[in-house]
Amino acid sequence: MSIVNSNSYSCQVARHRNKTVDQQMKQAAVEGTGLSPWEADVLIKVISDVYFNDIQQTIKPGQVLYNCVSAKEGAGKPLKECAMEMVLLSLFEESDKKGLEVAGKKHRQTIVRQRRLMRLCEQARDQGGLLTHEDLAQLLMCDSKSIQRDVKELQALGIIVPTRGRVKDIGPGITHRELIIRHWLEGKEELEICRCTKHSMTSVENYLKAFKRVVFLRIEKKFTDHEISVAAGVSQRAVGIYLDVYGSLKNKGIANYRMAEICHVGDQYYKETGEKKDSQRVNTSKQEWRVK
Repeated sequence: MSIVNSNSYSCQVARHRNKTVDQQMKQAAVEGTGLSPWEADVLIKVISDVYFNDIQQTIKPGQVLYNCVSAKEGAGKPLKECAMEMVLLSLFEESDKKGLEVAGKKHRQTIVRQRRLMRLCEQARDQGGLLTHEDLAQLLMCDSKSIQRDVKELQALGIIVPTRGRVKDIGPGITHRELIIRHWLEGKEELEICRCTKHSMTSVENYLKAFKRVVFLRIEKKFTDHEISVAAGVSQRAVGIYLDVYGSLKNKGIANYRMAEICHVGDQYYKETGEKKDSQRVNTSKQEWRVK
């Protein structure tokens, strides 16, 4: 009979494995609920995916994790039966209060709240979730009536806030991000766009920079949607929106003259970061070819 040395490396590794938090939870699940070891392993994986996913490692000051209904769920389905989506939302940004000097004191709070609710809805939808009026009221610490008034005011300006009710019951419509791009392609300058969309100059500039990068990478570099998303640092859904808006307006009004500016901004961005991304893309392709 062979004698196993309890101090051997393999035994030490096995003992360390048995001392992990996962093993402790597995043992507690088996003893406390009568689950089989295999079922306990599945339970631990589900818990890890829900409570310790990658998104939790990227939280910055001013951001919060929020559980909302998945965008895949249709209208009319009971909430308790809906799949949920964990999204990372930016409650506070430096740009929220910029450019409010000219606004009346009574209207500043409303403008800030409207900027935030538009951003929160866009961020949730980009991550596969949809917020309701109740979600927004909770996140912004106000009542649902205030949210309803804000949504109506924005709608009167031509801005559609992509809440769950709007997207599922009525249909998508034009969001503030699309509206900003449309105004710019039609000839309006940044300051005028700020006034008619209630956005800060920083927000408008950021949306337009992202749009210019996306169009440049498609038109000039022939990148795919996925490659554009990686290189420009925006979601694939946003890439689709930007390209759709450009496609619908590129031959209208002053849009043709905007292409020079798009190429200028895009080329600068590509020289700073795109070449590095492109190199990584080529290296990845080579590795995939070697594997094949």
